Amino acid sequence: MNKDVTIIFVTYHSEKRILKYLKQFKNIFKVIVVENSQNYDLKKLLKKYSNTTVLVNKKNTGFGSGANLGLKKIKTKYGLHIDLDTTFKNNSIFNLIKKANSIKDFTIIGPKIKNFDYKKEHFIKKKIFKNCNQMNFIDGCCLFFNMKEIKKTGFFDSNFFLYFEETDLFKRCLKYSKKIFMIDNIEIYHEGGSSSNAKLNLEIELNRNWHYMWSKFYYFKKHYNYLYAFIKIFGHIFSAGLKILFYSLNRNKKKKLIYIARFSGCLNGILLNKSWYRPKLN
Repeated sequence: MNKDVTIIFVTYHSEKRILKYLKQFKNIFKVIVVENSQNYDLKKLLKKYSNTTVLVNKKNTGFGSGANLGLKKIKTKYGLHIDLDTTFKNNSIFNLIKKANSIKDFTIIGPKIKNFDYKKEHFIKKKIFKNCNQMNFIDGCCLFFNMKEIKKTGFFDSNFFLYFEETDLFKRCLKYSKKIFMIDNIEIYHEGGSSSNAKLNLEIELNRNWHYMWSKFYYFKKHYNYLYAFIKIFGHIFSAGLKILFYSLNRNKKKKLIYIARFSGCLNGILLNKSWYRPKLN
């Protein structure tokens, strides 16, 4: 059993997905599973994996808050959060550990995501070390934490239910001169948007649209000011209003519901309401 890293998964109606990873990691890495859909049966199901601790959240508090629950329990030198819709080999994790031990002065490391569109503004300095870039932003699907350093910055802001939580974390890290790196020669694939049961697709889509809008406003208000956040969100709320009307006339119920969710997320952000929308699964 590796003693350097503990892996965290946040699950939400993701039984099949988490079983795939636990079979892959059995007797290799310590694992913490934070279950956000109050599925107490999952704890029984995963009992046979002695390397795994299951924490069942009393209510669905979102990704960031769920991840925090796991991060607080880590006793190893490093922590690794992985989204359930990623694909990689165990040697990728061992290579992250090896790279972490060689860099030392870091707060977060991420592998290179094969299908992620890296932009110029994401980089602080390319090739600062061999196969290593210093970053402003990396994809949040796989984050390798130096636990000593991330505790100084603080974990995810639990006000975010979904979206922008990693952007906010990176922003705070950089504010305190904490370093973020992306490693070119360690690659994983991120499928995206497929970690939950496919039967829940519409409700999950409504949830994503609502929270993307709310979180975008909250992020810019938090780090800049209210007016700047309003300017960033205004085009979205105007567009969503027009599309609600358009899809009402076209009788496209699904699209109408999606843009109602977007409009509501924008409006609740502007009105300074807390993030309240939660998936309706009954």
